[in-house]
Amino acid sequence: MTRMVVAAGVAAGLTAVALGANALWSARMDVSVPSFDLGAVRFAATAAQDESTREYSKNGGAVSVTLPGAKVLEVLEQTAVDPEPVIWRFTASGTSLGITGLNYSVAVSEQRTEQGSHDLSSGIAQPGTVLERSTLKVYRAAAGGDCSAVPATPELGEGETPRNVYVYDAADVELQAPGAAVDGVETEQEWCAALNWNSLPDGTYVNTVQAVGTAEDSSNNGATDAWHAAVGFPPALEQLGVYKSQALAEGEAEDTTKSRGHDDWFADLYPDPSGEPGIVITLKPEVTNLNKSFTPKTK
Repeated sequence: MTRMVVAAGVAAGLTAVALGANALWSARMDVSVPSFDLGAVRFAATAAQDESTREYSKNGGAVSVTLPGAKVLEVLEQTAVDPEPVIWRFTASGTSLGITGLNYSVAVSEQRTEQGSHDLSSGIAQPGTVLERSTLKVYRAAAGGDCSAVPATPELGEGETPRNVYVYDAADVELQAPGAAVDGVETEQEWCAALNWNSLPDGTYVNTVQAVGTAEDSSNNGATDAWHAAVGFPPALEQLGVYKSQALAEGEAEDTTKSRGHDDWFADLYPDPSGEPGIVITLKPEVTNLNKSFTPKTK
């Protein structure tokens, strides 16, 4: 987006006319001064440091990046207890020339597939998706693009429904201050999207070991130790059902005796998660100005 900010100046000239002994202002003439450019801004967003995804704002409108559904599916590989989150990054970039500045806001707006979309403004994911059983947190990266400091999940208020999406400190973010980038240098700010499967251990396995020894003087000495192991199932969508298979075999020997046998086995059925929707993240720019009362106009 390149946005020109325009101001119109007005100069007023006054002519005095003497009437007798009294000096009175009796005439006034206004002279218009042509409009002139005071600044220009440009804003864009890029997904996962891939320049081919860079989208520039048009006429000050919002831009977006999409967290791929394939990336969301990586939470299904979180088989360890308390695993590291799945991390995805995107970048806001822009420049503001002259007396203008540039702020922006970030929001997670929707889940989107070719078949349709689901509104995420409430933070609640589409039922039946991997995101519904996960938590997504969007926040600014630390120095050097570090995403390791994942913010804590806010405490739920009374009667509040747990959310799948949280966005931290994303309103009115300053990209460049007014008048700070007179040389046109572009500023970049990196953001993190951290995904975790909402998995609680199904139980705890307790191991206890006791050792007893007898000394030469016939005295007994003992020690006990215990350790715990968390037990859980691998991440998966809600189970659809159980498929039962049964086999029956019957045979007859040379002496005409007959034998038969049967066996059963079962398979758990789960939905195919490969159609997981992408998650659309919207960035909306806002032009600021050294003159707080100034209203920018688009050119």
